[in-house]
Amino acid sequence: MTIEPIYSKEWITVNEADTKVRVSRFYFRKTNDYLEQILFALNNDDPAKQATALRFIRDECISEAEFEILTPAIINIAINGNTDNLILARDRLIRSEFYCSYIIKEKLTSMFDDFLKTEDQYIYRRLAELLFFLNYKELRKRLMEKCKDSKDKNIVNIYTEFTEKYDF
Repeated sequence: MTIEPIYSKEWITVNEADTKVRVSRFYFRKTNDYLEQILFALNNDDPAKQATALRFIRDECISEAEFEILTPAIINIAINGNTDNLILARDRLIRSEFYCSYIIKEKLTSMFDDFLKTEDQYIYRRLAELLFFLNYKELRKRLMEKCKDSKDKNIVNIYTEFTEKYDF
């Protein structure tokens, strides 16, 4: 005699919602403009929309060509974004580094000077952290030189911290 498991009402609700999400993702992926919709959400100021797009990118298998289109927006969130979303964006960049390193490096290099022009300590710190995780030594060196020569004490502290802690 087999006894059927008895699931809680909450578990049943979660399971039904998960099924609806998976079906929705499947049909969304089949639409003609899904990539544009993802890009629109990534470039939106609403952190919830950005997070949904980042989770979609994390959970779905996207092609290199699609990733190349989305990379600048992901980099921007990893540097400029909401604190919660920058973690998701960084995670996506770091995981993609194994098969799309040339795309990430090319896009980040093209955006790098604009980040340096901001002379914003928070952007510099997030950029230094991302460069550390991605192990882009030549860009790290340029950033550390900029930090070292800065007139802003907080930016100089980034140089000091990263050279002492992480052997930049």
